[in-house]
Amino acid sequence: MSTNKRDNFSNPGLDPPPPPYSSSESSQSAPPNESTSLRSPNTKLYSATPNLIYSPPPLEQNVPIPKPLPCIFVEQSPVLLQDLRTEPCITSCPHCNQIVLSSTKYKSGSATYLTSLTLLVLGLTSWGCCLIPFCVNNLKDCIHSCPKCGKIMAKYSRIDGKVYKERE
Repeated sequence: MSTNKRDNFSNPGLDPPPPPYSSSESSQSAPPNESTSLRSPNTKLYSATPNLIYSPPPLEQNVPIPKPLPCIFVEQSPVLLQDLRTEPCITSCPHCNQIVLSSTKYKSGSATYLTSLTLLVLGLTSWGCCLIPFCVNNLKDCIHSCPKCGKIMAKYSRIDGKVYKERE
């Protein structure tokens, strides 16, 4: 019958205890002093680091400093009323004589009604398709108004592509 080293211990499944220290070391522990310490006798003890204030390195005198770029302003000239289309534009209001960014809104015009009538004649009424042009801004006329005085400056017609100036 073979015997295992583990069988000799009271705690099965645990590793055997480590071997004892060599006999050359003294079994009595002495209080630490300069002869028993781990550091060499020439080693100095260092005190805590003092609070030092570090100054940044000096700037080199030969390094060129970049000059700031000049600011470039692009001045947009006002758009004439006859050149207005569907986007808001910077233009001059004929009523208050101020240069403003026009505000736009869409209103059903001739192109909207003509498209709706065409869909109605083609027989697309069962699903209400003839009402779709009233929901599409690309078929409506664009009205430009002044945000300062609130008056209508011009109207862009989709049917003929012309701009009509509003009268006072």
